Order: sequence, then structure tokens, then C-alpha cells
Amino acid sequence: MNPRISIIVVTYNSAHYLPACCTALRSVDYEPPPEIVVVDNASRDESVAIVRQLFPEALLLPQAHNLGFSGGVAAAVAASSGELLVLLNPDTLVDPGWLTALADALADPTCGVAGSKIRAWDGRHLLHTGGLISRPELLASHRGDGEADHGQYEQPEQVSFVTGASLALRRELWDRLDGLDRGFFPGYFEDVDLCWRVQALGLECRYIPGSTLRHTESASTGKFSGAFYYYHHLNRLRFACKHTPWAELWSDFSPAEARRLRTSSALDRAVAGLVYRQALPYGLRPPDRAEQERILQIGRTLSTISASLQDQPAAWPEAAQRLLGIPSAAESPLPQLISTAEQEAVLAEHQFTSGLPLVAALRRAWNSVATRWYVLPLLHQQTRFNLAAQRSLAQLHAQSDAQHALLETQVRQALLCYRMVEAG
Repeated sequence: MNPRISIIVVTYNSAHYLPACCTALRSVDYEPPPEIVVVDNASRDESVAIVRQLFPEALLLPQAHNLGFSGGVAAAVAASSGELLVLLNPDTLVDPGWLTALADALADPTCGVAGSKIRAWDGRHLLHTGGLISRPELLASHRGDGEADHGQYEQPEQVSFVTGASLALRRELWDRLDGLDRGFFPGYFEDVDLCWRVQALGLECRYIPGSTLRHTESASTGKFSGAFYYYHHLNRLRFACKHTPWAELWSDFSPAEARRLRTSSALDRAVAGLVYRQALPYGLRPPDRAEQERILQIGRTLSTISASLQDQPAAWPEAAQRLLGIPSAAESPLPQLISTAEQEAVLAEHQFTSGLPLVAALRRAWNSVATRWYVLPLLHQQTRFNLAAQRSLAQLHAQSDAQHALLETQVRQALLCYRMVEAG
């Protein structure tokens, strides 16, 4: 007989996606029917009502406040009974054979955690066929992201991680690892952390191409919004500190991060700077309720910056600008540099007059007069313009170098803060 499975769904303002998700779950081909446990993280929309209406047999656990993804999953696991646990995002549309393929993979005792092939909502392009982590930056990426699905990832493989959007493991392993680390609040990198801890036990993290579904990425935070960057970088810093030796953090991660941010979008750079200035005041300890609320409030403020405004700081809402330390137009040095260039290098036509009559005999002198009185002044002005532009660019370049040094300093200050807290 097949093992009993508990499917765990954590919702947060997911009303738009839940009808499709619930309908697809009803069509899953697996016996015995899986147990569905839904934890709602204090949604402000109709998520709870939709689950009650469309999936009345699901065990629904509405929360008074946002537990984050890890906390929500923990609450669901504690109330569930399945031998296998399957995490599923609410903004997904699973295929009928999705669950059976995951269960079959976990029948192999060397497989610790199994993840799915995930396509975009259009069903034609891939989002995830296993995850990769770059070094020394420790940036997570999804293999196959954006590629058309031509069957190029059809073999089960051991991978660095699989995404928590569709992830399965045995309950006994969950208990052994104490589940997801709730310190990754409210989300991002908790799935990578779990997969790395599974592999540290000598078990495989395996991509299972026969388990397929569609997914809308980052539906709750808005991909590449200010909130997305904040939660992502906050938890990426925690992941780096948790899994990287100190010498590597100091000598490799911090300079690589400064180099990366130098060429990243203005929003990525500004939010990362905020994260590093704030550091990890509680070390690796999960944030308490007050700290959780502070993190969520910052996320709400930064959520007002959409992905379309990544490189337009002047268009960011004032509250977000203040939080990120973006200088106002009056504080920016660029207008002064431009003003100086304009004052020193405005091209203006030079007029000259002559009391000599315009007779044929004097026309031979015209070129000489024009050169001295008209062309040379223009050349002089052009030279002044070039010098003014050069000085402006040199100052901006110096500011860029100073910003790069500041970014690396901020990263290292965050690392030192973490180390001091951990040292007690």
C-alpha cells in the first residue's frame, strides 16, 4: 500500500490563485487520497473563505498573525498525520501524476528530499529543474529558468537544492532535522537550507522530472519588487553566515558581494545596503514576534517599489526613499556638477563688427578674421566644455569608487556584528 501523504499549503493573500490550485489538487492521481492541510498566514483577502468553499475537507488553520513560510509549514506538519510531507505553494497548478512521482522517488532510501519540474503558468517555459548556488556570492538560481521545455531535463538528478514551491520528504527525516529553520523569516532560503542539511546527512536532494506543475513565481511579494529584494537579501545573509566558514565570508563573500552590487540595479543595491546596515542583530536565532513585525513593516514599505522602477530612485515613494537612505534632489551632487558644466561650457555664437567697407579687396582677409574672431573662441569654449565634463565624470567616478568601498565595509560590518552576537 502506498504511504499516506500530507500536502501542506501555506497561504498569504492567495485568493487569486487558490481556485485553480484547489481544482488541480482534486484531480491528483494517488491512493489513498492525500491529506490537505492549509495554514493561512493572516491573509487580508478572501483566501480562508475560498478554501472553506472549494476544499471543505481540507484541514484549515487560520493564523492570527503571519508566521512566515517556515512557521506556517511547522504548524501544518504538527497537525498532520502523513508518512510523507509534501510542501506546495498556493500559486501552483499540479498535474495528475505530480504526487505519485514524488512518492516513488522517496521510496529510494538514498533520496532525502525530492522536488519537481516546474513550468511557468503558460505551461511552455520552465521555471525550475533543480537549483544552483553560486560561489562566493551564494546567489540561488533555477536551472532551466526561462527556457522552452523541449524535454532537455528529463532525467532524475542530484541537485544542490529544490524549491519549496513543490518539495517532498519523509516525516521521520523532517523530525530528525527539526523541519524548516524558522529564522528564515518570512521566506527565501529556508528550502535551500533544508536541502543542504539533508545532504549533510549523506542523503540526496533529487530533481524528479516526472513530477510536474505550473507556478507563478513570487506571487506574494512581487518578483524584483523592493519587498522581494529585502526578504531575499536578509535571508541570504543569514544563509551565508550559517553555512560559510568565517574566513570565506570575510575574504571571498564580502568583496564579491560589493563587486556584484556595483553593477546591479539601483533597487537591488539600495535594499542590500539597508540589509547590511541592519545586519543580523539576533545572530542565527529566529526573530521574536516584535522583530518579525519590524521585518514585515519594512517589507510593506518597500513593496511600494515595483520591479518597473528598479532604476528610477526619484520615482520611489518618499517613505521608501527615507528608509533606503536615498538622497533628495537637493542633496545629490549631480545637479551641481551639471550646473558647473553649463556655466563653464555654454556654446554661444561670437559676433564681431568691422568699420571697414565690404569691398572686394578686403574679402581676402575674411578667413583670417573669421578664424581669429569666430572659430578660435568656439574651440576655446569647446575645450572648457570638455574639461568641465571631464571633471564631472572624474568626481562621479570617485564617488562610485567610494560607494564600492562603502558597500564592502557595510558587508563586513554586518559579518562582524553577526560574529559578535554569536560569540555571546
